[in-house]
Amino acid sequence: MPVLGWRWLLALSSAPCFVLLVFFPLTPESPRYLCSVGRTMDATVILEKIARMNSSSLPPGILTYGPKKKADKRLDNSETALLITEEGNSGIDENSSSKPTGINAPREFWSHDLIRSTFLLWFIYLANYFAYYGIILLTSELSNHQSWCTSVGTNFMQSKDVNLYRDLLVTSLAEFPGLVLAALMVDRIGRKVSLVIMLLMCCVFLAPLAVHLGQGSVTTLLFCARTCIMGSFAVLYVYTPEIYPASSRNTGVGITSSLGRIGSIISPLVTVGLLENCHQKEAVYFMDLMLFLAAVACTLIPLETKGCQIQ
Repeated sequence: MPVLGWRWLLALSSAPCFVLLVFFPLTPESPRYLCSVGRTMDATVILEKIARMNSSSLPPGILTYGPKKKADKRLDNSETALLITEEGNSGIDENSSSKPTGINAPREFWSHDLIRSTFLLWFIYLANYFAYYGIILLTSELSNHQSWCTSVGTNFMQSKDVNLYRDLLVTSLAEFPGLVLAALMVDRIGRKVSLVIMLLMCCVFLAPLAVHLGQGSVTTLLFCARTCIMGSFAVLYVYTPEIYPASSRNTGVGITSSLGRIGSIISPLVTVGLLENCHQKEAVYFMDLMLFLAAVACTLIPLETKGCQIQ
């Protein structure tokens, strides 16, 4: 960035995303979707490949696709399901379609079983996005060697110190151990406990930043905080799809993630606004408050999906 400017930085950072296009043809399609459009043979091939990868085999029978009434009767409409049966009537029930489920999915969020979890997840996502970008902004502001309250006429956001880019690189690398830590915890101690631990640990690492510390201490604490917030995101993106049933899963995850972006929008306004007015302590404590409330919200979600069959 000091040599080429932010435009080249953005362009070069975006280039690796195009590599993903190469892998899209190799990604298997959803068997449930294939059945819904009449491609049951293709769905069977994918299910057989999944079974082989897991050193298992499919139950004997023929793959069929038909309506299945929801046992808990949360909705009036039926939900389609994948069935493996010994019966010979394979194929698709013409009266069954996956199209209405996308329209009726929002209704399911307000059902008795999901409304509490939905609102709690919305807040948890908002707090996570707020804290994630708040930590990045703290890195850019705390990692330079200048005083917080610079003299009049000095641009607060235009530090060209090489140490700033070094610290941004170091703290960005913290996301890798965060993902590994989440992977090790999520199936051992559960989704909710893992998420609460990550959020509270992030609070712990952020709290000392309310006072002025040495550069090494600041970088270490920011590294640990970013590890925890990234681990929290990893657990969330495992946990959220497991809460919603198949008929509303994509819609539920999409709306929840989209509302969480509100936290991304207000984080720069709040964090930078406080820092520019020499309110370092308030900026850090506000992030800690959001993370703590998110941890409390997580404990109030009624469902733990560890070891459970997804709906």
